[in-house]
Amino acid sequence: MLIYMIRHGRTDWNDQRRIMGREQVPLNEKGRDMVAAVAGQLAAEGISAIYSGTLARTKETSRILAASWDADIIFEPRLDESTYEKWVGRKYTELKGDHDFDLYGTAPTESNFSEGEGMTDIQQRVLAVIDRIAQEKRGIKTALVSHADLIKPVITHYLGMDLDTMHRLAVANASVTVLDLGYPGTPRIRYMNLMPWKWKEGIPDPPNPE
Repeated sequence: MLIYMIRHGRTDWNDQRRIMGREQVPLNEKGRDMVAAVAGQLAAEGISAIYSGTLARTKETSRILAASWDADIIFEPRLDESTYEKWVGRKYTELKGDHDFDLYGTAPTESNFSEGEGMTDIQQRVLAVIDRIAQEKRGIKTALVSHADLIKPVITHYLGMDLDTMHRLAVANASVTVLDLGYPGTPRIRYMNLMPWKWKEGIPDPPNPE
């Protein structure tokens, strides 16, 4: 069983390097073009279901993909970004020197970035969605549309990495990482951080892929 883990397309706040948390920030024009490139690249894969977070940027991403693939969308709040309460709307450069922000980059399991959950909690809730997909969509190619810092913990889990090393991984906007659950007892990451839009004319790299 293949699960195509897709990060939402670019937004203005991504370009401005602002932390979005659960703000309802829509995709920008480039972001929609990026997602359209992903939809085209994966059109022949036969993906028939999309599990999506409930924030504006993941909903819009999922709807673009679903329209291209004629796929069903299942909205799943456990795929939503963390709240990042005190950081929302602020630029990364403004947070340098904030103890928890600095710790988030080096040892995220030790950072108090949210009042409601830690990084281990995030990993567990996304893995629970993976289990749900495996039970509900046995043998069906399925997409999961979420956020970079929810996809990274899944990758670390299946690669046997320490969760605190998650930021060694790059998960760009509108990138695709494929999880293969078809090997009993040995799930595999088939490929990661594929960015079809990089080779499409008129869509430049963002200022920073994160």
